[in-house]
Amino acid sequence: MNSDYRNLNEKRVLVTGPNGFVGSRIMQELSNAIPAPSLRSFDAGLIEKLTDGIDIIIHTAAISDIQTCEKYPDEAYHANVELPLMLANCGAKLIVFSSGQVYSGSPKEGPYSEADALPASLYGKQKLEMEQRVLDINPESVMLRATWMYDMPIYGIPNRSNFLTDMLLKKELSFSSTQHWAVTYVREVSGNIRSAVSLPGGSYNFGSENDLCMLESAQWLKDRLQLPILLSDAGPLHNLWMDCAKIRQHGIYFSNMLDGLELCIRDYGL
Repeated sequence: MNSDYRNLNEKRVLVTGPNGFVGSRIMQELSNAIPAPSLRSFDAGLIEKLTDGIDIIIHTAAISDIQTCEKYPDEAYHANVELPLMLANCGAKLIVFSSGQVYSGSPKEGPYSEADALPASLYGKQKLEMEQRVLDINPESVMLRATWMYDMPIYGIPNRSNFLTDMLLKKELSFSSTQHWAVTYVREVSGNIRSAVSLPGGSYNFGSENDLCMLESAQWLKDRLQLPILLSDAGPLHNLWMDCAKIRQHGIYFSNMLDGLELCIRDYGL
């Protein structure tokens, strides 16, 4: 396998979840990428056929809703652990979207470096198990620990609930005055995917940073757009505050949360 990934136009790139929130934006960014079908019913043999001749796999598909994972643990395990393990055995360079939820049980206050992972939820535990086992199989694999992401809708693509659209559409919301967390403009995520493909194998915090608590961040957006929404304090919640110094060492940069929101506001004329 050729390890030079700088020119993705010369590579066969497969994107799983191509109609999902992240995958659809990556498909727009990588116009020559190959969209994968739903892998829900695939076994190892079908995965091998699908990935034959593929140089790079960008795996965005998952069951990411925390409550759904708790309700359907077997289905979630297949999607979040078993399928990535099958992809790791294919020999292609594998980029997997993981989650900042791997820090949901850390005893530290944050911001969290990659070594601080200690998940509390079943979803976070599945993601961390997946990371460790995939890297055991294929040490060149790249695990991108993503934050909560936001964007405006794309025509014809389901737009899952996110921080920005919730703020624009809902009459009341609660955010914690103690929880430090950042949300990331998904266009910056897709814009950085070319650089992410060239990262050395390992796990990386991948998204915006934010020194404000979530209630302060929501209040900033409410004031910035003069929104009529009523905000309240959700009480103490665990930090999901990531330190992204590691990816900056590899030349990958994100706007901080408020600057990312400003960029999105300009992009959509909000």
